[in-house]
Amino acid sequence: MMLVAVCLTAITLFVSLIANAQDDMNEEINPGVWSAYINKDRVHIQFGGIHWSSGANFDLSELGTLPTGTAGTVTVKRDPGTMTFTGNWSNGAGRGTYVFVADPAFKSYLESEGFREIPDALMIHLFFTNINKAYFAYMKENGYQGITIGQLKDLAYQNMNQRVMSAYVELFKKEGYGKVSLEKMVELREHGVGADFINSLHEAGYAHVSLEKAQEAMDHGVTPDFISDMKKAGARDISLDEAIELRDHGVTVEFIKGFRDLGYTDLSLERAQELQDHGVTVEFIREFQKMGYKNVSPDRAQELRDHGVEPSFISGIKGLGFADVSLEKAVELQDHGVTVEFIRRMQEKGLKNLSLDEYVRLRDSGM
Repeated sequence: MMLVAVCLTAITLFVSLIANAQDDMNEEINPGVWSAYINKDRVHIQFGGIHWSSGANFDLSELGTLPTGTAGTVTVKRDPGTMTFTGNWSNGAGRGTYVFVADPAFKSYLESEGFREIPDALMIHLFFTNINKAYFAYMKENGYQGITIGQLKDLAYQNMNQRVMSAYVELFKKEGYGKVSLEKMVELREHGVGADFINSLHEAGYAHVSLEKAQEAMDHGVTPDFISDMKKAGARDISLDEAIELRDHGVTVEFIKGFRDLGYTDLSLERAQELQDHGVTVEFIREFQKMGYKNVSPDRAQELRDHGVEPSFISGIKGLGFADVSLEKAVELQDHGVTVEFIRRMQEKGLKNLSLDEYVRLRDSGM
């Protein structure tokens, strides 16, 4: 989940960089290509030009009657402009080319709001996000006046439409966060922290989680499902900080359950993290159990790991004719550098039928 979270952040930043580069170069947006798929009453359309791509969602009703079985045109009009789609639709999907024409009246409105010389690349993203006059009215009603051109770009390129903004604003009011800056909301959006994610943390029992802590949790892949599973596994009072630390150290619910299934029901989160850090897994212990070492505790398993004693090491020693090798002896052999290769080399030199203690002494003597 952490990897999934990091990749989404990187993609968002990459798209944002491309979009801003478009503004700087006043990149041509027409003509372009599109591909779409319909999901119930929503349509996702992916747009692309020579050096850019972006996606947007539309209500199916906005597209009107779709031409099927033959090439046709569909027109969508929003305050920022008009998009004409030409292409084919069938089986809930479509593809073709588009032309976007910015609305001069909306450009004039933007100028009256202080935004001058809006490039076409920004206008089409205002269209995608459906930033319209009602949007600006909503922002003003909630104290967000004097939006700068930089903030407008961020709102458009991060697809922070009125639904997204109202979810944030209502949550911040309800939970007492106060007036959160646009920059902070954009940052939360870039990191995938939506209002629903923050709400889910509250529902999981973290009533006073800060926005920074919610963002940190998302960045580290700590989801409400992860927390819920940890609580089911016995960590009923787990804090967000503990959950983040466990996630960072690769401690999963399956990891903890595995040890509980082995009979270690009182394993603490700290101890689970320590075992993971030392590379002690359930599979590691079970390998020793299969070899006849039935009472390998997590403490003993950690000692074996720390001393480099693997099941394969003991199997190799036994394969040389030493059927009865205790775990203590295996640790001693490893500590003194008595490997399977060393014993085999000594035997090839004629030093056969020696005890393991004698091989230790040979190794200590510099052989």
